[in-house]
Amino acid sequence: MIENRGVVYLGGGKVEVQSISYPKMQDPRGRKIEHGVILRVVSTNICGSDQHMVRGRTTAQTGLVLGHEITGEVIEKGSDVENLKIGDLVSVPFNVACGRCRSCKEMHTGVCLSVNPARPGGAYGYVDMGDWTGGQSEYAMVPYADFNLLKLPDRDRAMEKIRDLTCLSDILPTGYHGAVTAGVGPGSTVYIAGAGPVGLAAAASARLLGAAVVIIGDVNPIRLAHAKAQGFEIADLSTDTPLHEQIAALLGNQKSIAPSTP
Repeated sequence: MIENRGVVYLGGGKVEVQSISYPKMQDPRGRKIEHGVILRVVSTNICGSDQHMVRGRTTAQTGLVLGHEITGEVIEKGSDVENLKIGDLVSVPFNVACGRCRSCKEMHTGVCLSVNPARPGGAYGYVDMGDWTGGQSEYAMVPYADFNLLKLPDRDRAMEKIRDLTCLSDILPTGYHGAVTAGVGPGSTVYIAGAGPVGLAAAASARLLGAAVVIIGDVNPIRLAHAKAQGFEIADLSTDTPLHEQIAALLGNQKSIAPSTP
């Protein structure tokens, strides 16, 4: 039997790397599946939402194996998996989705109707999201593999950039989705609230989408300094200067965005 270890939530403020079961080709209800794969985890991230669980701010159950940002190598696959082979390097989206239900067919995979008996939507290693084992572990099982997994086409080149590609599972697409749904395009002026990882991903996405000016606001001086070093304009929300005045000064238009009066 192959040994496996994972980051296990033990209660508010406490996690521990423990020996855990090697993944089986079955869903959390114990039903055998053939549409999944087992991955050797190559890289993973710690999400800010993981911190909420670790700090006891949620109803996460003791024993939960954390981790919903996974990149891994396929080492086993079910008989129904057609588009992947052993040895493929893949990125795993943070949400679990079947690809077959009405929500998935309408591209609302975050509220898949099939993967969580309690409510729409599932995720790995996440409170109230279907009891799927997380990927802050050595090995993990991913269901509906043909639908869920993004194969990285050139393994050697992917491994050279693996730290960047790890962001494909959650951080970058979250920021990109935000920029796209906000309607960012060529010539846009964009303000992003928060200079954390997702905020920076949204800023980078806005730049890729052609934004003329990207401004990031935050209260953390270290995060602001990093954003500025990446070439973004910054608004320091810890100062007494109102945000609208800082933006106006950056744009060189002091009157155009002054707040209206009743």
